[in-house]
Amino acid sequence: MGKWLKSSRQYFKYALLSRLNKIDIVHFSVPRLYPFFWLFPARKFVCTFHAGGDITAEKDNFILSREIYNLSAKFFFRRLDRIIAVSEFGKNEISVAYGIPGELIDIIHVGTDDVWKTNPNPAIRYSRKDKKLIVVIGRWQKYKNVQVVAKALAEAKLSELNQYYFVFVGKKITSNAKIIEQYLIHVASNIYETIDFLDEENYVSIIAQADLVIIPSLNEGFSHPVFDVFSFGTRLMVHSPSPAAQILNNKKGVLVADLSSSYNIKNLISEALQMPKGNLIDNRDFLKSIEATWEDLTKNYVTLYSSLNND
Repeated sequence: MGKWLKSSRQYFKYALLSRLNKIDIVHFSVPRLYPFFWLFPARKFVCTFHAGGDITAEKDNFILSREIYNLSAKFFFRRLDRIIAVSEFGKNEISVAYGIPGELIDIIHVGTDDVWKTNPNPAIRYSRKDKKLIVVIGRWQKYKNVQVVAKALAEAKLSELNQYYFVFVGKKITSNAKIIEQYLIHVASNIYETIDFLDEENYVSIIAQADLVIIPSLNEGFSHPVFDVFSFGTRLMVHSPSPAAQILNNKKGVLVADLSSSYNIKNLISEALQMPKGNLIDNRDFLKSIEATWEDLTKNYVTLYSSLNND
């Protein structure tokens, strides 16, 4: 509450100081809309909602500022001159969660080419001899759903897992770590490891050499790791429904499935490993074709701003 009040004071102080220098456009990068935001001295207001996660994602605790922002968005979205989603899935989720008519929401994909200039380092090896390397990506938070894979491993027989080596990549959030640890303590230590953080070279190296990457998150506005993996042609397993699943469904090397339960994970891993891998060039060409690069995002936002200034 204190942080929110402090940021609110700074916001309105800036508004008063800027009164004589009216701004053309204020663009909120997320739906953190202060009450009476339209009183800010600007001609036009834009907000990128991404998706409806601020409402749909399961909450661990009550945060007053989040509820205020959500109410402001629900009741005053018509004060915005443009509302942006980053996917068709996100557009539909925003419409349902906030009660915003779909025709008021535009789609501009975010960039997915963050790591394209980084090459895998052949000297960096995570795989184990005669074992399939399975990488599980996600912070240790409940909605990131890493626990579903951990539980599946705990429930499986050792003989069913000996052919695999699992690497869990993601920051351990202290308040949620026990959700995953309660299962991993029952898994043989020689078939998995956990890594909190990887620099870009190590990150690219592990996703490029993986036999399969699982990103089990149940709630994502877009999910950059999914597209990082896809852009290297690595086999990928992703939860549906989600924006990434909708965009990449039926793409070579991508298995879209309901990952909310551990029951089928073992069979899904086996199925995914039998899929032919995608192709780096084809996959990146596809992402370019849907304008999911930072260059395209810049172009599309400049076009948007120009149209607003001409209104």
